[in-house]
Amino acid sequence: MTEVFQLLAFTDVKHALGARRSHLLVGNGFSIACDPIFRYESLFEAAVAAGLSANAQAAFRRLGTNNFEGVLRLLEDAHWLCSEYGITHPNTMHLQDDIAVVKNTLVQAVTVSHLEHSGLVSDAKKEAAREFLKPFHNIFTTNYDLLLYWTVLSGAKVSHGDGFRSDEDDPDAPYVVFTERLGGAKGIFFLHGALHLHVKGGQLRKHCWNRTQRRLTDQIRESLGRSEYPLIVAEGTPEKKLEQIERNGYLWYALDKLHRIEGPLVVFGHSLGPSDQHIVNAIASAEKLDRVFVSLHGAPDSEANLQIRAAGDRMKTLRGARIALRGGKDLDVEYFDAGSARPWG
Repeated sequence: MTEVFQLLAFTDVKHALGARRSHLLVGNGFSIACDPIFRYESLFEAAVAAGLSANAQAAFRRLGTNNFEGVLRLLEDAHWLCSEYGITHPNTMHLQDDIAVVKNTLVQAVTVSHLEHSGLVSDAKKEAAREFLKPFHNIFTTNYDLLLYWTVLSGAKVSHGDGFRSDEDDPDAPYVVFTERLGGAKGIFFLHGALHLHVKGGQLRKHCWNRTQRRLTDQIRESLGRSEYPLIVAEGTPEKKLEQIERNGYLWYALDKLHRIEGPLVVFGHSLGPSDQHIVNAIASAEKLDRVFVSLHGAPDSEANLQIRAAGDRMKTLRGARIALRGGKDLDVEYFDAGSARPWG
């Protein structure tokens, strides 16, 4: 007899969480639920308008997706094969150039396909999102956009910190710098960086509206004009992503924070795809995490959702292997209907 797949409602998830300290991981589905401008299709169109090379566009067509990370993986694999097989045709040199082009146009395209300012998100939406976020102690995101940051700042009181403070050497600077770990305080962690973060002079800096009274999107564009690129993890493979994360103290701290969470984790709007295996690994290795609730959008047996469920199975398999070596708790992975969560009301 075929087992019936059980899809929870978000009310079931909230009931299961109860009063336990719980955490949230959001992906692109969180942003899309606010505004369709954040779909990858819009990002690709903006990238073409921003000057995406013809070769890179052909790579998108070959892959059959608008996922920038997938194209980066394809180009990186092609470059590796050419190197491994000693292929030295002059055109192979363009592969590395196109990898750089895709990364750079990704950054430029994100700023073009982004909402211009927080006022374009209604107060009702922001209030609904704050209520959605409020129960969670740590909030992790792999999104580059400003929505989460805008939402938290829009409340009468900032509910979650991020570890950025005034620069001790220049306290009146128009930016703030990452200076402290949050410890047990409620926090937001940008696992793959974000548009409003950039590195300069060895510092991780954050653009601020309240210090300049200027839109973050304008500040980001000006930084791009100075070749100061946002801190964004745009690598195509989990190995390359992890390499980039390991080279940046903040990104490594944020991923390690996910690895060390205690209590249930809710995953909303995240594909948990192959390029994010490092995220799956971090969740599976969080020894004090025993329960994960993952959102599915649409039919549970759609191709996209079957891939998400496969990632959930990998988490449990990895946890099982870890338990066999070191002991610990089993990991329970359950699924809920994304449409029932309504994070933006």
